[in-house]
Amino acid sequence: MSRLRFRVEKLIRDKLPQIMREQGLMVFDRRLDDAAYVAALKDKLVEEAHEARGATDARDLTDELADLSEVILALAAAHSLTLDEIETRRLAKRAERGGFDDRVYNAAVEAETGLPAADYYLARPSQYPRED
Repeated sequence: MSRLRFRVEKLIRDKLPQIMREQGLMVFDRRLDDAAYVAALKDKLVEEAHEARGATDARDLTDELADLSEVILALAAAHSLTLDEIETRRLAKRAERGGFDDRVYNAAVEAETGLPAADYYLARPSQYPRED
């Protein structure tokens, strides 16, 4: 019987290697050092955000938000941040800039050349492409 091997190259939950082995899979896993772990958590954050974006119903969204929450908690712990610190900063940013309650969507901005705000957007062309 032939074997198929698939590259995964991503951080997975702690119990998954054992679960996968119980399903008859060979799992080639390793433990990450601190720097690689933080980098993998950041990649996982993006992965889970994409999955949340693709959720098609409330149940799927709940699962994906739970996954995002798990990654956020792990990333915070890796940086010795507490949930209280994160919540304090969230509330401060909400007080300064607001939340998302009003559903405001910004389609574009215009700025005079030389303004610091224009420099901000110019420095990020892939995030804010020009509409000339």
